[in-house]
Amino acid sequence: MAFTQGMLEEVAAWCGDSLELASARQQARSHFFGDDDERPVEYWPGAGEFTSKERRFLGYFLFNWKFPSGERPAEVAVKRLYRGDTQAEALGAVAGARFVFAGVAGIVGRNVNLELEKDRFEVRNPQWARTLRRGAAVAAHLVPVRFGYWLLGPGWVNLPFTLGPGIRANLAAMQMGPIEIERMLQGRARPLDEHPGPEPPADQDLHAAVARMTAWAKQHGHDALVMSAGDWEALVLKHIADATVTTFAQEVIGRVAEFSSEDEVREIGGLLSNIWNNTPQPDRGGRTANQMAGQVSTMGYQ
Repeated sequence: MAFTQGMLEEVAAWCGDSLELASARQQARSHFFGDDDERPVEYWPGAGEFTSKERRFLGYFLFNWKFPSGERPAEVAVKRLYRGDTQAEALGAVAGARFVFAGVAGIVGRNVNLELEKDRFEVRNPQWARTLRRGAAVAAHLVPVRFGYWLLGPGWVNLPFTLGPGIRANLAAMQMGPIEIERMLQGRARPLDEHPGPEPPADQDLHAAVARMTAWAKQHGHDALVMSAGDWEALVLKHIADATVTTFAQEVIGRVAEFSSEDEVREIGGLLSNIWNNTPQPDRGGRTANQMAGQVSTMGYQ
């Protein structure tokens, strides 16, 4: 019996709920989210949503966390859930899991074709196929199965930018692991001792946030991002209900033909969060995310 997407979700659910792994999950969670990291967190728009964060953590826990025995949680789950030939097939699949930072080479029906320089991955997942476009950047755990296909592990991220020819040609040297991707989404991409750079922008009103974005966009030649405060507000409100990393940020960054450096990719995440957090939300009485965060702090909640 071939290992299937449904079986992969069974393995993920067992790893997420098992009392046997509770202590390991706690340790892994602290490591994954950087509880001992002193740098401030400023998640890219939508990336801080609870379910999205939990799925990214679950993917890391399944395939990257190791017990002293060398086993990974996904392997433990397979041994608890399956027997015989099914167990052997499943163990082979999860043992071959890879985390890739890759570009979308094409989409055919329910299949997504990824490229990482000379490596190619054909991923069968209709939901993913509907959300992607050619040239997009993605980060995901992939699990190999028979017939040359790959399954999509939990916690995949459709990154809100495209990969230009220069980056695609050197993608193998730019590979990031799941923790590095999480630090990027958190706005903590640079190590503390490696050119820390400026703090994430934190203006107090939308006009200031838009002025900052405008100055940056003109400096880097991204004229499509020079918009009025009203246009930015309308764009945020268009995506305020779904609030995922693949909507607001992807639409905005999709207007950029190509980024010239990794620094630009890091910087625009903070600029977009700054605009998002300073946009008044009608369903919150016109308050911004920054204002609501300030109210929570005043009330003594952490």
